[in-house]
Amino acid sequence: MIVVTWYLTCGVIMTYKYTVYTTDKKIVHGTLDVVSESVAESALYHAGYDYILSLIKVAPAFSLERLLPTLFGVKTQEVIDFANQLATLVESGISILISLDLLAGQASKKALKKVITGLAEEIREGGSLSQALGHYPRVFPETYRQVIKASEQTGSLETGLKYAASYTEKQATANQKIKRAMMYPAFVLLMAVAVAFLLITVALPPLVNLFESLNADLPWTTKLLIGITSFLFDYKLYVLGGIVLLIMSIVFLLRLPSVKIFRDSFILKIPIIGTISLERGIQHFCQTASMLLKAGLRLPPIMDIIIQANRNRIIRQAMEQVRDRLVQGEGLSQPMSEIALFPTLLVEMTAVGEKTGAMDTTLATLADFYEKKIDRNVDTLITMIEPALTVMVGLVVLFIALSVITPLYTILQSMR
Repeated sequence: MIVVTWYLTCGVIMTYKYTVYTTDKKIVHGTLDVVSESVAESALYHAGYDYILSLIKVAPAFSLERLLPTLFGVKTQEVIDFANQLATLVESGISILISLDLLAGQASKKALKKVITGLAEEIREGGSLSQALGHYPRVFPETYRQVIKASEQTGSLETGLKYAASYTEKQATANQKIKRAMMYPAFVLLMAVAVAFLLITVALPPLVNLFESLNADLPWTTKLLIGITSFLFDYKLYVLGGIVLLIMSIVFLLRLPSVKIFRDSFILKIPIIGTISLERGIQHFCQTASMLLKAGLRLPPIMDIIIQANRNRIIRQAMEQVRDRLVQGEGLSQPMSEIALFPTLLVEMTAVGEKTGAMDTTLATLADFYEKKIDRNVDTLITMIEPALTVMVGLVVLFIALSVITPLYTILQSMR
């Protein structure tokens, strides 16, 4: 049985059991994990199955991999290592099927072993590696699959695997840099919330009892803090329910197309953060286009792949405009020059690449340039966030400290 896993970023995942008829006159059975029947059909067509005999919704079995794909699924580094190892084996003259069997045998993680075994089964049934990769879109993105497909057509599979591994590693490194940069501010904010919570729930209640027993005249800061604490304790279930409802409402709203467009547009307008988001999209475009051009793909299908992978809808719409005019024969730089979203440097360098016929090299240079620029902007953002967080945490702690210490000082003065 071939198991096709088709994860999306939103929606409730459901399981569909399918039966398809392949072009080589074979009947294939399997299951898909998707959000709707239409997506299931699209996934099957995308995997190369043009004739769907049946598609039935079934109750999904419990699986930790489905419940927590980030924790129990295949990691990015495992995909990189797999591509490099497979390239080495193929380059050594070992057939693709034997190479996959060897890698499946030495795979230590259950999720990775399952994927490699599925790839081998597909190839045994007459499919190609690129078709097999299409069955695992969460593990192998479309860019990865297209590189392998192009290398299969040119007879240089090992080169395509190396390209795919290098591309995946660069993308993972760029994402990790941004994540690591955000970890420190998030940690500081979390610690501030924890300290404030402990002060309010542990230190404040005994002091409140003391103040009430002595009939002390409390300052407004203490009264405010006591009022907030009493409200949270008296209506904790309502507060918790309100927070859950608020989160659910935000999640629902963020799934609406109009809200997504507004959110993406707003992000691009935020100082520094918007710049990083735009540059990240441009860097991804340059790096992906450069690699796919080297692999032998043409620009129109490359633009389709890049558009599908881009999460920001404003950038995606701009790329779609460029793609439409590119198909009409206007090139790449001319449509870009008429869209304010694209920087002048990108437009000019793209024009140079078109004139010299070295578009892949030009875009690779631009990708490296924007990667370094993103690193500098992330450092600048962290430099700005750290003092702002420090001041905010200091003010919160100062407010709580004054609310607790001031009444104590007043009581001691009156006792004298």
